[in-house]
Amino acid sequence: MSQKTRIGLACVVFLWACQGETVSGTPSSAQAQSAAAKTPGTPAQNLVNAYITLQTKLAKDDAAGTKAAYVGLQNALKVKELGLDAATEQKLTSAANKGAAAGKIADARTAFAAVSDAMLAYLGSAKNPLSASLTVAHCPMALDNKGAKWLQLGDNLENPYFGSEMLRCGTVEKKVQPGKSL
Repeated sequence: MSQKTRIGLACVVFLWACQGETVSGTPSSAQAQSAAAKTPGTPAQNLVNAYITLQTKLAKDDAAGTKAAYVGLQNALKVKELGLDAATEQKLTSAANKGAAAGKIADARTAFAAVSDAMLAYLGSAKNPLSASLTVAHCPMALDNKGAKWLQLGDNLENPYFGSEMLRCGTVEKKVQPGKSL
């Protein structure tokens, strides 16, 4: 076996062993989201956690989980202590309703783009309520090459617009630290 082959094989084994974690050892968004979702928090934390749950379900191509996550987002939006302005609240509610009513995961993904835009607007005026950083990512190929952004936990991209078809497609644009605005 050549040295190049051994190095290549070692890299494959290393990457396989690191599944679910980034190389730096920080948890994947699915692991971080799972831990965050177990602890009820403030209304703002619950809203962001509901969004992260939705993003994770879409990235995993989980149609049933996506539908349930949209219902969770709808429930999080019913709380009035969120500090949402009327326009952002209307956009989020409308997009969550469309996503919950979606018959196909492709329609749920289209609705997710509107949810993401509204969440980004929300975090432009409010502070990240989580104790973890939020990653702002962008996929230039989403929505028929119009491009779309999303929020997630962790650095390993988990593209909600394509799921397993192109899970790592996109770029990290920004990090929103805990207690900071976008």
